[in-house]
Amino acid sequence: MPNSSAPSQPKQIVYLFGAGATYAEVMYRGARQVNTLMSNIGSLEGVSSRILRQCGRTALAFGLDENVDVEKLISLLTASGVASHSKFADDLRQYYFEDLRTSLIAAKIVAQPKLAMALLEMHNHASFRTHVESLSGILTTNHDGLLQVASAKVLKSLNLGIPFESKEFTFSASEPLPPILQLHGSLTWKFAVPLKVNRLGTDSKYSRDTMWIPPMIQKETKSYPFNKLNALAYEVLSKQCDVLRVVGASLTQNDWNVLSLLFNAQRHRERTRKKGLSIELIMPQRAGLAIQNNSSYLNRTLVIGSLSDGHFAEFQNWSEKNPPVEQDLGNPFFYWLKQKISFHQRQNHFGETGIGPIMREIMEK
Repeated sequence: MPNSSAPSQPKQIVYLFGAGATYAEVMYRGARQVNTLMSNIGSLEGVSSRILRQCGRTALAFGLDENVDVEKLISLLTASGVASHSKFADDLRQYYFEDLRTSLIAAKIVAQPKLAMALLEMHNHASFRTHVESLSGILTTNHDGLLQVASAKVLKSLNLGIPFESKEFTFSASEPLPPILQLHGSLTWKFAVPLKVNRLGTDSKYSRDTMWIPPMIQKETKSYPFNKLNALAYEVLSKQCDVLRVVGASLTQNDWNVLSLLFNAQRHRERTRKKGLSIELIMPQRAGLAIQNNSSYLNRTLVIGSLSDGHFAEFQNWSEKNPPVEQDLGNPFFYWLKQKISFHQRQNHFGETGIGPIMREIMEK
């Protein structure tokens, strides 16, 4: 049983996963030469550079270089009303789909997203979820479907917030599970009623029937299922969330719909419950400070170096640049998760049963 330091009512927790969470899985796996982020990392090309290189002469004709923001570019091309521009935008979307699929498979994380699995294992621990933290849900802007796999591996079923059919995933009908709300859809979703869901693999093909919101500035969420997913996310944040943990999401203007969601949920809680939700930024210290500076309308944000449920103060020494990738600090999600498990072990919050096998692997890494 947990000791007296555990709260009688568990804190309600929600996570928001961004592209940095997927890259954390890549780094944990040790795939140093695989960059799943849009931007370059040193000499390692990011998704944007690889996409533009595939465009060849078309990119040159538009005067594009590797520094272009692909999301803005796709938005401008789509809104132009010019047929050749729309065709180029669709080519970019297909290149993005294929590049991300290839990168994730090369990194060997498609079947074993260990960090996400350990996180779910921690929150599924009976003593922990009853007395310490209750997982209300996970929101994600990622298209990769890794959280689907993690849920299937750890929880043996899957709750996407909406009905679906699948030969590979079990719909959680008998026992309610925290929903995984993929706000922008997935590379693995196919249009149907109900939705058809598969795993990402080498045979996954780009199709106009893929149910996703491709990279662009304006993420249109007025049609099903995105309108319902957005509404469910708002309900979870405004009614079932004391702490939102943002894992690897940069929250730039390209995430305007998500920023709006967070802003409105915070204000709703402040008006109705007299207490706004706090936001923990699980990402490099520099990135967290950038969010604080650029998104001051989000209240009660805490950068990773200010967190207290583990030893995080060393991140305060890395406000100007990021730690080397060779250090544990270079993978903030992994470092935070390892510290988090260790902290609650010391507090005896996992009781007599102790931690699970995936959590133990994280601790021994």
